[in-house]
Amino acid sequence: MSAPAKCRRIGDATLLQGPDIAPETPDFAGACPGPGPVPDSDPGSGAWGRASEAERDQARARLATVRRAEELVAIGFSRLEADRAAASEAGVSAASVGAWRRKVRDLPEGARVPALLDAPRSGRPSRIDGELRGTLEALAFHNGRHLTAEHAHRTLIARHGSAPSVSTVRRWLRDWRAEHDRALSAVLNPDRHRSHRKPAAGDAAAGIERLNQLWELDSTPADVICADPGSGSPDRCPGQAGAGAKRHAVVAAIDVWSRRVRVLVVPTSRATAIAALLRRCILEWGVPETVRTDEGRDYTSRHVVGALADLEIAHDLCPPYTPDAKPFVERAIGTLSRDLFAFLPGFSGHDVAGAQALRARKSFAARRGESAAKSFSVALTAAELQERCDAWCESVYGRRPHDGLAGASPFARAASWAGPVKWIHDERALDALLAEPAGDGKRTVVKGRIKVDGGVYIAAELGSLGGALVSVRRDPADLGRIFVYHRAGRKRGRFICIAEDPVRTGIDRAEIAARAKASANQVDKAARQWARELQRKHKPETAMDDVLTHARREAERVVALPRKGEAHDPAALIEAGRAADAAKAADAPPAPPPSGRKKVVAAVRRLYLEEV
Repeated sequence: MSAPAKCRRIGDATLLQGPDIAPETPDFAGACPGPGPVPDSDPGSGAWGRASEAERDQARARLATVRRAEELVAIGFSRLEADRAAASEAGVSAASVGAWRRKVRDLPEGARVPALLDAPRSGRPSRIDGELRGTLEALAFHNGRHLTAEHAHRTLIARHGSAPSVSTVRRWLRDWRAEHDRALSAVLNPDRHRSHRKPAAGDAAAGIERLNQLWELDSTPADVICADPGSGSPDRCPGQAGAGAKRHAVVAAIDVWSRRVRVLVVPTSRATAIAALLRRCILEWGVPETVRTDEGRDYTSRHVVGALADLEIAHDLCPPYTPDAKPFVERAIGTLSRDLFAFLPGFSGHDVAGAQALRARKSFAARRGESAAKSFSVALTAAELQERCDAWCESVYGRRPHDGLAGASPFARAASWAGPVKWIHDERALDALLAEPAGDGKRTVVKGRIKVDGGVYIAAELGSLGGALVSVRRDPADLGRIFVYHRAGRKRGRFICIAEDPVRTGIDRAEIAARAKASANQVDKAARQWARELQRKHKPETAMDDVLTHARREAERVVALPRKGEAHDPAALIEAGRAADAAKAADAPPAPPPSGRKKVVAAVRRLYLEEV
């Protein structure tokens, strides 16, 4: 719903104006007599006071639709275009918008909303009002088209004690459904409502300025059953299945700038099918900058994500449950189904109801026990369906003028591009890059062998890679061969060799083993020679002596200065010192006897000490 309108007075005319919208034409002059708040009406006045809340909301919505049309006129739409656009958003007809505008023109602001109430019918007033109306509306929203007048009539009697006749209820339901068709669509089938009635005033291609700037990819079951002998898949047509009838899938890609389309018919949408479609489009169109897909497991598989990363193509994932995030491929697939599949033998309808309608062309007795292939006149193989899809994409859709391209065809649009295009000229290299990874894509080389899906693959180059972790891709042209790449270190991503399974390719196992052994011996011999040369030159056996010598030399360069401190002489330490002195004295040799003069000096010293 648009923002509330404002009134703006210019000269002598008062015009309705939306927020930040230039003044509109005077056709709606007088709808708002002047600036200021615009009340709905006097709640107690006549028809407005008798109207239910649902009727009042309806009148307000009608006035909002008129205001929306006036906003569009103000920004340059013609009156007819504005009415049609506003009517499309509201789910009504353009004639109704014009009628509502004429009703409120020149009315005072308090009378505009009541003027848009439905006029009371002639005769007696409706017997369905108030609580009865609310009950019927709730039943209509809950049961949808399955609600019958009889069931509604019984419900009214059970809940309210009385009800008008069944025919009255039937007429009321018919009129109410016609009036609230858009609301029923939004409630009962949100997905279909979004795709059929959601406003699309924006430009989904805004910002797309170059060829191959953005590709959109998507997959869907094909609406054509193919005659593939021996196929027995649950993906056959809905309902009755039969031998030799299989419903395939189609994987589609579109370049948003040029609208070129390519379609691939595959048994089922898998990572290998998406890689095959990418290969075809890259070789025909060039390398894209970005690929947009949904978050399906086939599109987010290790195979597809890794291939896009290796090709340096950005991968743009749409949020869940948002098919409108990739509208171009969705529309292209729908056009393919309606414009091509519907006219091919084996067409099974766009849905289960369509398939049942096609079966109903024969009586039940006539089609009893009939296979799906016969019921739908299956005649085309998958390869034949692919040929028709290619012809349609190139010669019909590709040469058809498109409104979104200003009337140009996808072929002419692509041919008009004068800028650079990135090309891959080595087709075989592209095949190897897009090849399916074996399992999780990584394997360990054990004794020159790689095990993949029960096969043992060998190559002479693997003899020297024992214990190495490598990346492995299948060869799409030969199940007996795999491509091996480095997975770690500076050589990550570099090609190593092609390994073969002798059981599947018939190669001479003994010859390969001998070559692998010779390769390993050569690598080992080179490693030993390298080691001897290094040891002879650098003498690692004397390394520890060099380390110790260097350590002593470094230690001698730094000398610690003595630290200032104080004596610590506990009593025990003093006594221990005396004991040490005594032991030293005891161990000393006896002193020689003193001479005569020394005896006199000693005697004098003793006498002196005694006196003191």
